[in-house]
Amino acid sequence: MTVRLFDITFTPGNAADILGVAAAQPATRPRLVVTANLDHVVTLAENAAFRDAYEGAVARTLDGMPLVWLARLRGARGARRVTGHDLVAAAFAEPWPAGRRIYLICATAAVGEHLTERLVAAGAERTGIAVTVPPYGFENDEAYGRRLTGAIRAHRTTLLVLGVGAPHSEIWVTRQGMALGTPVVLAVGEALNVAAGLVPRAPVFMQRAGLEWFFRFLHAPRRLFRRYFVRSWRLLGIGIRTLRNGRRKELEPAAASAHRTPKSY
Repeated sequence: MTVRLFDITFTPGNAADILGVAAAQPATRPRLVVTANLDHVVTLAENAAFRDAYEGAVARTLDGMPLVWLARLRGARGARRVTGHDLVAAAFAEPWPAGRRIYLICATAAVGEHLTERLVAAGAERTGIAVTVPPYGFENDEAYGRRLTGAIRAHRTTLLVLGVGAPHSEIWVTRQGMALGTPVVLAVGEALNVAAGLVPRAPVFMQRAGLEWFFRFLHAPRRLFRRYFVRSWRLLGIGIRTLRNGRRKELEPAAASAHRTPKSY
């Protein structure tokens, strides 16, 4: 069953299912997959360009456990968490598909180097892998954007993976449109750093308890303090409004039925 929160429809299934959904979409544009966490929801409420990117995505996943819990409160008992880590793991799993050409947009050169070696060890051809480390603010540099999209298209990319954070990745992909060609696009943020083995991931018990954010905060407190302890409070109000609006919509048909004039036969 599909899940709808914050006026966004999320894609059901596990990571492999979602990659399959994206790949099955008509190859008429980049097929973007986005992963919603708490910070994304707050940003969606204040950034129209980010909202456009979400609406244009071919698949959307619930990346944060609080979002999964909220979906279940709304009645979507089958809601499940699919993270950027899950998507990367599924996309990089063996066997390596014939004809795949992957382009990695990474936060650092070390991430790109480690991932390239991992993919080659998994059976990928080195010539089928390209890596770029864009400068900060690249999404607002039109000249650089043209050069990067040209490189991605010339590479004949079939899978584009961005690990440079939201909302930069999603907005940039949406703005470039067909200049990128028609690859499946994964915007997975720090999941690329974890896949490269350069950043640790929270233990499984913390992931299941919805505490992965706290593990990340402990490893980068200065960078993440505002996100988790200032901005995240906005989600409480957004979540309450979502629950109220959902309840109101459930009651509207009943109210309309109660006031409907009986038919005469």
